[in-house]
Amino acid sequence: MSAFLGKIHYWLFNKIQLHEELAGELLKAAADKGFDAGGLRLQGYERYGNPVQGALEDAINHANIHGWLQERIHSVEGRIAFTVTELLKRGALNMEDMAQIFSNSGSDSAKDLDISGASPQDMHRTVFDFMLEGMPCDRVSETLSSTEDEFLWRASRCLHSDFWEQAGGDVANYHILRDAWIKGFVEESGSGLAYSRTGDGISAIIRG
Repeated sequence: MSAFLGKIHYWLFNKIQLHEELAGELLKAAADKGFDAGGLRLQGYERYGNPVQGALEDAINHANIHGWLQERIHSVEGRIAFTVTELLKRGALNMEDMAQIFSNSGSDSAKDLDISGASPQDMHRTVFDFMLEGMPCDRVSETLSSTEDEFLWRASRCLHSDFWEQAGGDVANYHILRDAWIKGFVEESGSGLAYSRTGDGISAIIRG
């Protein structure tokens, strides 16, 4: 059955699985502080579905590959939005705690990669081998500048806000966490590049 799957499907599934790990790390950190993370985890499963276990080729709906992957994105993005929002509301973790979890994940993801010589554009491409931005066909990343020393982009529309609205949260928290992941990744890369994002939503990877 795996013959029906291409590299792009495994690429997207790996991105989904990374975000499943992040959702789990948030709950683990809360549990380490004495919070009833198990109860919140079950609430998330009831509202958004359970994480997929096992290999992609065994779990996926081969009759509807695109739809199945999209459902998995919605499931994990919904659970992250719900988990972050509830942990904040209940005082289990603060944004600094959660940003550190995302930063550590970004650093860990960069450690085994040989990307020290990456250009700003290469780094952007590599970052989004990990970060979710909808389905490949959504193409929301709009390039503003691409040179040897900088790569600037912004999203033409936010694919994440609906999940946060449904969870009663603030999508600004999502961007804080993703910024932390990207900064951790870029700083660990040894490339001499730096990442930033402005208040008007322009993101930059700049040399030096």
